[in-house]
Amino acid sequence: MSARFMEQVQNLFINLPRQEKKVARVTLQKPELVRRMNITELANQAGVGVATVSRFTKRVGCKNFADFKLALVTPDTMQRESEQNVSTPNDIHNYYQKILAETMAMVSTKQLRQAANLIHGAKRVYVFGIGSSGYNAQEFAQRLMRMGKPAFAMTESNMMTIASATMQDNDIVIALSVSGSTPEVCSAVRDSRKNGATIIAVTAFKNSLLGKMSDLLFQIKSTELVGDYDFINSQFAVTYVIDMLTQMLLQFTDFRATMNKTVEAILVTKEQTTGHSNRRQNHDE
Repeated sequence: MSARFMEQVQNLFINLPRQEKKVARVTLQKPELVRRMNITELANQAGVGVATVSRFTKRVGCKNFADFKLALVTPDTMQRESEQNVSTPNDIHNYYQKILAETMAMVSTKQLRQAANLIHGAKRVYVFGIGSSGYNAQEFAQRLMRMGKPAFAMTESNMMTIASATMQDNDIVIALSVSGSTPEVCSAVRDSRKNGATIIAVTAFKNSLLGKMSDLLFQIKSTELVGDYDFINSQFAVTYVIDMLTQMLLQFTDFRATMNKTVEAILVTKEQTTGHSNRRQNHDE
């Protein structure tokens, strides 16, 4: 398939009408299967009408359905079809490899360095995330605190509202939203921008509301648009970006030194707690 065409479909996805999103989702998840379908079969697979498929194909720049199918064809299509039809224990591994590879292709060292410089020079860092993204927000804020940077995970709408109202022009907001359209996050980011904060976004859709409001964007691959596996971690690519950014931040001497100091302090506390528990157990015995 044409990589450029598939990228175009993914970039349009977030702003498509609800019914056309169903067609786009099937196309992005199973392009080789779609290539072998007629328009009625694709409509049935997506759970929409034929007219919806027709509107979708024109929206992505194709003259008709036949033109749309041609956009999905490349010489290695048959090989991928054969690979997809064989189910192996490595399916999930291969799936994650694809997510990593496609995310890595969209994230540059220059971007990571730029974000690291912004964070290093910021007075305060706020990490916004709701639901599953909230767990990553808490993890990243904790890492920044261990480096000595004042950081706060905002994972609840009221707290985001309060934080956004007190932003200053030397603050950084790191907004995590795979869809780029999480209402609470987008609202808080909009208010934070008004108050002068710099916005770093991590999202799968650069044309989303969050993507358009960001000063620096890390685009990731959405797990939703790669395969139809159940119970796949939607945050996998977000975590990957956070890990890469953490490594970049630890290249700053002061961050590295403070991280080592805080890790050592935690280890000492754990040893003291364990020793106290052991002495108490021996005394009880």
